[in-house]
Amino acid sequence: MIELPSKLTYAVLPNAPYTQRLAELAHQQGKEVMLHLPMQSTSNEALEQGVLIVDMNQTEVVGAMQKAFAKVPYAVGMNNHQGSLLTRHPGHMTWVMAEMKKNGLYFVDSRTSKQSIAGMIALENDVPTLTRDVFLDHDIDRVSIQQQFNRLIKLAKKNGRAVGIGHPHPETIAVLRHMLPKLEELNIKLVPVSHQLMENKWLFTKARRRAWQ
Repeated sequence: MIELPSKLTYAVLPNAPYTQRLAELAHQQGKEVMLHLPMQSTSNEALEQGVLIVDMNQTEVVGAMQKAFAKVPYAVGMNNHQGSLLTRHPGHMTWVMAEMKKNGLYFVDSRTSKQSIAGMIALENDVPTLTRDVFLDHDIDRVSIQQQFNRLIKLAKKNGRAVGIGHPHPETIAVLRHMLPKLEELNIKLVPVSHQLMENKWLFTKARRRAWQ
């Protein structure tokens, strides 16, 4: 997936078998890297190593974040892996965003729950932020992924930008290999997260603030 010929942003889990190598390879090929930080979900799944949970205090949250970032070289931002429970908690999200601001990092809300307030808390703490618009591969089959990719394009044309999240499933990679070369003829420009934040100069955040009020 790292060899895909476009300005994708790669979100890397901090405790995967090849975390450091994947981040380094992505960086070497000119791709933007961000941390894909595990956060507690509402499911009863076993908690993985390094996950942020609601029972943590601020010191523990910050410590876990620092350890995770240390494992993912070249990370310039972060998005949440799962987190349907933790992203509802204003206290924990405030601690997270304070650490992000302190280190000059951006945050992408994966929006794994409609009740997520992570994006709102990021804005309140002046952390550059975007929110996921489309999950490409919630259903892992090529037809569904293609439909979601088409939806992403429509949203980008309608709103001026759109954020999609996908995973390294063979089906997802196949759709990306097929569709990414066609974006230019569709008048769609694919950019890293940081480029989108700089290009819009945060103008869109004003509308997002109003949406949260």
